[in-house]
Amino acid sequence: MNKGKAKVKTKKGLNLTVILATLLILIGLLLLAFNLGWLNPALKSVIFSWPMLLILLALFGFSKRNRILPMLLLLVGLFFLLPRVESVYPGILGGAGGDFVYQYWPLLLIVAGLIVIIEVVVSRRERERFANHSTDNNGGTEGISGWFEKDVVFGGSESIFLDPIFKGGDINAVFGGVVLDLRKTTLPEGTVYLNIDAVFGGITLYVPDDWVVKPYFESVFGGYSDKRPDVNMASPEGNAQLILKGSLVFSGCTVQ
Repeated sequence: MNKGKAKVKTKKGLNLTVILATLLILIGLLLLAFNLGWLNPALKSVIFSWPMLLILLALFGFSKRNRILPMLLLLVGLFFLLPRVESVYPGILGGAGGDFVYQYWPLLLIVAGLIVIIEVVVSRRERERFANHSTDNNGGTEGISGWFEKDVVFGGSESIFLDPIFKGGDINAVFGGVVLDLRKTTLPEGTVYLNIDAVFGGITLYVPDDWVVKPYFESVFGGYSDKRPDVNMASPEGNAQLILKGSLVFSGCTVQ
């Protein structure tokens, strides 16, 4: 069983390595094209820019189960990229021109709000459908209580989980931080998954010392650390364990 999990982890690591290697190749080809005069030099300010970085992070994020973070990153990236494209190809924004960001920035709030509302509704329906079709070991229907979900964009959140049993959850942070205290709950028998996707964010989890916590993250300039002073070196074959999975992009996750 552990061998299978190791294979999954290795496969994820290889996928991330291939993505980064492909990105380096594309950057090299673009720089070569600019140096040889095959591309308009003015496009450098479009391709090698922070809005394009957000778009790349969004495309990377779409490969995950979560959708809201990639959509928000894509929205912001495209919005601020358009004026740069207009500077190279004048007229594509009509009469807005250089005033595009100043005039239309409220659209960011409107569209971002719509994205969040739609995603919340869709996610809730998916969880309800899953709950209605999943059964526990005794053959009964498993509800969605015991589930934790938090989306943070340009902000922070501190939560104490008080349900008697923690069954898993989703944490998504973009330019924000999430603190989750799990010391007042317990794990059920089996494996519990906590999905974490962070972009320029920080995640702090407070868990009991006797919990078995295993990280399976894809990291791009990210890091994970377990700072519990008296971590119980329980056997990996234990019946209850918490699996942390997801992606850390310029982010960190700390267990305390």
